[in-house]
Amino acid sequence: MAKPRGRNMPQPLSTNNQPTLEDQFDGPKRRAYDEDCGFVIEENFQRFNACNDVFSRVQWDEGVRSEKGINWFKSMFTHGLGVRNTEGYRAKDFALRNAAWVGSNLLIERNLANGRHDGFLDDLTGYAPPAPVKIEIEDPAEMAAELKQVARIFGADLIGITSTDLRWHYNRRFSAKSRSEKENADCSELPNCIVIGTEMPGKVIQTFPSALAGTAAGFGYSKDGLALMSIAQFIRNMGYRAIASLNDTAQCIPYAIQAGLGEYGRHGLVITKQYGPRLRFGKIFTDMPLAHDQPVKFGVKEFCDICRRCADACPPKAIPHGEPDGALHNQSNFVGIKKWNVDGEKCFKFWANQGTECGICIRVCPYNKLPETKLGKMYFRNWKWLAGTRLRRLALWLDIKLRFGERFKPDWWWKNRPGW
Repeated sequence: MAKPRGRNMPQPLSTNNQPTLEDQFDGPKRRAYDEDCGFVIEENFQRFNACNDVFSRVQWDEGVRSEKGINWFKSMFTHGLGVRNTEGYRAKDFALRNAAWVGSNLLIERNLANGRHDGFLDDLTGYAPPAPVKIEIEDPAEMAAELKQVARIFGADLIGITSTDLRWHYNRRFSAKSRSEKENADCSELPNCIVIGTEMPGKVIQTFPSALAGTAAGFGYSKDGLALMSIAQFIRNMGYRAIASLNDTAQCIPYAIQAGLGEYGRHGLVITKQYGPRLRFGKIFTDMPLAHDQPVKFGVKEFCDICRRCADACPPKAIPHGEPDGALHNQSNFVGIKKWNVDGEKCFKFWANQGTECGICIRVCPYNKLPETKLGKMYFRNWKWLAGTRLRRLALWLDIKLRFGERFKPDWWWKNRPGW
């Protein structure tokens, strides 16, 4: 199937100076590594154009652009927009949700005059350049361990390290100022990629869909952005180059998998052992010598093969029920990877109609249990073990029987004050 193109597509740039795949891996090595990661890369693989991301298309593609979609963006900055007299969508819910985005919005806004949209369309502008003299690193493994210690100080809940893989880098990025394509950041001389994950508040997630639950996404991005900038500046203070990246520059999900943080789930998110899919990911590209982590497998693919809770619960039916097939729903899908592809157009249309983010798929995911609730940490640990065995159908039955993933009323959160 040919890759579809939307209306009013920005004109492509005339050059693409990013290195080819052959500059990184030979064929057999790449295929073996992909198998370890669970990637099935097909011959028609194409690097993704960031202009085709559904959030960018809302700005230029009349096929998906709508007043509700534009208002979804504006609601983060405009008092009263989206507010209605419905539980979870009242003024105080939007007040909290929009406050959670402040850190992320400050990053975005600081360079708008220069045509940069830091963190979402452009990499995070560094606070200061690298120190003129590099601190010598004799042991990359020891440096990796020290860096993970540093990352935790700055708020990273998970951290993994892998090699820079240019397949996941956008071949073009989108300019919100000119509504056209522009060059992507060049990371070809930065061989290492540090991936961090920051936990999103779990108890408000249980109220999805609601503006209150949107707090989780906003706070996750704000926390992620600060952590990335701080870690990157530590690396620069050591004399090495570091490009911090939130939703820009490259895809986070394949990098998180390669860095050993989790596996790919049916809902198109990374499922981790510690937090399920309840994280936001960011990355830092650097030339600091670092030892790499290895991909992990703990039965997620096999469990998702039999579990369709996210697909069944998705209101717009954007999550596939069948086998991973790399189906191209529209141009917002990756081409040439055999995986579960979510229909971004359907997903975002539901967001726009709600006036706020949706994370129902995160809420209902069986891996999303909060250890301190219901049956406690021991049950959670034993359930994860069971889900990774041939008794995974029993694990799924228990999850449904015990009614995990059911929606909590937003007013419950306000009245009972359960905290995080």
